[in-house]
Amino acid sequence: MYSKEDLENLKLKAILYLHSQRGQYSGYQECSVIYRNKSSSYFNNIMRSGRRGGNGIMATYIKDNNGDPRCPINNRLDGLFFSCNMDFETGKPSKDSPFGERRLRIDAYEMLFLDDYRMYFSDFYCFNSNKRGHYVNIVVTTPGSEADDFCKQHLVAISRKKNPFIYCRRGSKTPRVSCGVRVEIFFTDDVNIKELLREELASFEDCECTGYSKPNGLPKNLNCPHCNLEESDDSDTESCSDSDDSNSVPSYQYSLQNSWSWRYYNECI
Repeated sequence: MYSKEDLENLKLKAILYLHSQRGQYSGYQECSVIYRNKSSSYFNNIMRSGRRGGNGIMATYIKDNNGDPRCPINNRLDGLFFSCNMDFETGKPSKDSPFGERRLRIDAYEMLFLDDYRMYFSDFYCFNSNKRGHYVNIVVTTPGSEADDFCKQHLVAISRKKNPFIYCRRGSKTPRVSCGVRVEIFFTDDVNIKELLREELASFEDCECTGYSKPNGLPKNLNCPHCNLEESDDSDTESCSDSDDSNSVPSYQYSLQNSWSWRYYNECI
């Protein structure tokens, strides 16, 4: 399992990758909603009343092994995944999804930035097929909860106001999300869908199901140079600088410090 120091270095690699992107992938886009794609039966069971239904409460469940196998929250933390990124042409969620034909949309500002939630960086990864790009996982917790205590111990805290993945400008109620990576939110509280629908903060829509999700998640591409940490190797020390500090700093940290994104990163932490 990754240590907090490992996760800090993985976060640095995510920022370096993000700021290496060009064109439409180099900026930010408005994120008015976060959304969750599942089957119609999944949501029908949640909305069903009575002992056999969820009575409108979408309950959290244990995180699977999707992404990096050393991610500290795998099989240890309950939550619900939501997507943030929008289609470049429409500015709306993509018309299709591999996770199901039904989509729940929730106001992003109300869900993530209105209450006093905390955010933590938990993972950066891609899959063996690079068609889906790279992913960053952000855990959202309620201060003082068991999930928050766990994340304070094992994950890297990030500011909701200033971080390079998803943020909300002062005075704005429309968050902005990075175009360079796919940002996914792992929300650690149950979600009362009925209440959100009643307050007109959520809605359902249909989408095209383009495949299926693997029950225990997809494994990370362990050969990708962008989202895997460098293993320490004594044979590499000859190529390092003569200064004492360089022997303890991975090369990607040098790349980040020597790039324009280093200044941006320091402004975001």
